[in-house]
Amino acid sequence: MTLTSADSGQSGHVGETAPARHAVILAGGSGTRLWPLSRALFPKQLLALNGELTLLQQTAARVLTAFPATHVWVVTNEEHVFEVRSQLKGLDPQLDSHVLAEPLARNTLPAILLALGAIVPRRDDEAAELACADVVAVFPSDHLVEDLEGWRASLDQGTRLAGAGRFVTFGVTPRKPETGYGYIARGERLEDGAYAVERFIEKPQLEMARAFVQGGRHYWNSGMFVFRAGDFLAAVRAHAPEHWDWWRGRAEKPLAAGYGAVKNLSVDYGIVEKISNIAVVEARFDWDDLGNWEAIYHLGKKDAAGNVIQGDVLAIDCRDCLLISKGGKLAVVGLTGMIMIQTRDATLACPLTDVQRVKEIVALLKSQGSQLVESHLTVKRPWGSYSVLEEGPYYKIKRIEVLPGARLSLQMHHHRSEHWVVVSGAALVEIGGQERLLVENQAVDIAKATTHRLANPGKVPLEIIEIQSGPYLEEDDIVRFDDEYGRVRHEDS
Repeated sequence: MTLTSADSGQSGHVGETAPARHAVILAGGSGTRLWPLSRALFPKQLLALNGELTLLQQTAARVLTAFPATHVWVVTNEEHVFEVRSQLKGLDPQLDSHVLAEPLARNTLPAILLALGAIVPRRDDEAAELACADVVAVFPSDHLVEDLEGWRASLDQGTRLAGAGRFVTFGVTPRKPETGYGYIARGERLEDGAYAVERFIEKPQLEMARAFVQGGRHYWNSGMFVFRAGDFLAAVRAHAPEHWDWWRGRAEKPLAAGYGAVKNLSVDYGIVEKISNIAVVEARFDWDDLGNWEAIYHLGKKDAAGNVIQGDVLAIDCRDCLLISKGGKLAVVGLTGMIMIQTRDATLACPLTDVQRVKEIVALLKSQGSQLVESHLTVKRPWGSYSVLEEGPYYKIKRIEVLPGARLSLQMHHHRSEHWVVVSGAALVEIGGQERLLVENQAVDIAKATTHRLANPGKVPLEIIEIQSGPYLEEDDIVRFDDEYGRVRHEDS
């Protein structure tokens, strides 16, 4: 049976006929191994790495072929929620209200429980919640899946097994000895293409990975799961009681309210590796987690010399290279087996064989307090975007674009003053409670500690140049008095 919007099922609670089927898309990862394209504020699931659609959009489009939008839930970080909603809007507008925001990253177990808080109705009797027979499928948002029919066939089999009481994961037949993936060792055969799980192995050494590939009993762990909601909650109660108490307390306060106090815990370590009634379905589809630049190279379209080239690149006598430019001309000569990734503010160069060491670069930059791991020079916001054009010890110059009808928060800064020049469009500016309309080539000054707000009352984008000056120019120097996007006090404009 193939899951479609028409046969999605009804809720499996008291007085209703059949269990419902829900999908949860996890979209909160950071993707540090794809730096410098992937940053904390714009991770890999929000990037288009293999076509026009981002990885998140590809995942959601695939899920929507098997589940109605009303039964699809997307969990992401609070910092990404507006971009996630923007990317999903074109796929199905109903998804907008099904995007759930984590106040901060707490790994996959709390993220799944956040979604189950929306899926499973609140009951005074915990036994009623544990008896919930709704089937929930969990999908990472940053993986590449090809062969839609094969994916749907595997999902059908996993859904049927989950409905019979199994906790189901999906294993991918390894194509090579890969040390960056977790593995699943299969046990006894349950049915054609499905086995009991003997054990999980986390990122083995190369020799062990080679033995796994040669032995034919191990799969790559895809990170996809299917289970009955009640079965999952029972496992949480048994193996992660702190998380169970937090989840059960949602009747008194929203789950997000206590999110910061919940232990950071993955679903693999917290639940999956501790339960016995678990099955692995052999994937009938092509899969890759696009976890590093080598994967992007192997999946990319190659020229006659074996190069994968994206963007404004001039390559002479190069072979078997990954060359990407997202800012300016990238000119390379005589390279073999290399990757070069160029953005406006950073360039990465290393042999294809050393791509796993990119995480060392990110760790070192973090230890130095570098903003290069946090954001690009252009940062998207719910009202539009801003780009840093130039900065020094006591000044910063930005280009700000405000979407038609959008406005920024009413705010003030303690340590900086600002000068705004309208480049195009019309700006409705509020300063100290007084409003004025500015058009092209007009300017205004905002002194520090003065409340102000910028809005676009027109039907075309508003573009301004902002010049900041002062002893402290970081984005946490902000006090919000009113914000229609519900953001916290300290954040960027």
